[in-house]
Amino acid sequence: MAQKKLISSHNLPYIYIARNGDGFSLIEMLVAIAISSVILLMLYTSYHSVISATSELSKVANFYEQINLAIHHIDRDISNAYVNRQNKDIFFIGENQTSSPFKGKLNFVTINHRNFVINSDPGKEIRSSDVHEVGYYLKSYRDKPDEFMLIKREQNTYDDEPETGGNESVILDHVIDLKFEFRLRNTWVDSWDSRKYIKFPHAVKTILKVKNYRGEEEDFIFISYLYMSK
Repeated sequence: MAQKKLISSHNLPYIYIARNGDGFSLIEMLVAIAISSVILLMLYTSYHSVISATSELSKVANFYEQINLAIHHIDRDISNAYVNRQNKDIFFIGENQTSSPFKGKLNFVTINHRNFVINSDPGKEIRSSDVHEVGYYLKSYRDKPDEFMLIKREQNTYDDEPETGGNESVILDHVIDLKFEFRLRNTWVDSWDSRKYIKFPHAVKTILKVKNYRGEEEDFIFISYLYMSK
C-alpha cells in the first residue's frame, strides 16, 4: 500500500499529502474547483440569458397583442359604419386639435353583427345586426399628463346627441397621441361632420402613437374603409 507522510504543527490540523498517485493532490483539487466554478458560471449565465430573453419576448407579445386588439376594435367599427343620408340621427363626426398632440375624436353609428341560434333549429345560425353609437377619444391619466388612455364609448342605441351617452371602456394604455384623417375625393382632411354636409367619408386613416414596453414611442397607421358609403 502507498505510504503517506504526516506533516504536523502545534496549532495546525494534520494534512495528508498523497504519494504514488493515491487520491488527489491539493493542486488537483484546486484545479477541479476552478473548472467547476467556470462551468457553473457559464450555466448561470446561460440560464439568466434564457430567462431574460423569455421575459423580453413575453413583453413584446403582450404589447403587440394589445395594439392589435385596439386596431381591431377601431377598424371593425369604422368598416361597419352605418350610412343613411335620410336619417338625421345617423352621423359621422371626427375632429383633431390643430397641433400635436392632436387628441383625435371620432363618433359615429355602426353595425355590430351577432350570430345566434334559433330555437326551432339549433343547428342553424342567422345573422342579426345591432345599430348603435360608438366613440373613440383619449383621456388623460391623473399622474401622467403626457400619456393617455384610448377610450371606446359605446351606447346600445343612437339618438340626437351623438357625442355623449353610453359606457366607456379602456382599450389601450400608454397612448401618446391619436389622429384621424378622412378621405375626401383624392385628398385627406382633418375633420368631418356628416350633419353639415350630409356626406360620409369613403375611408378613415388612423394614426396611433403609443409608448411601448421599453418606454419608446411607436407609430401605427392603418386605413379603414366604410363599406356602406360606396
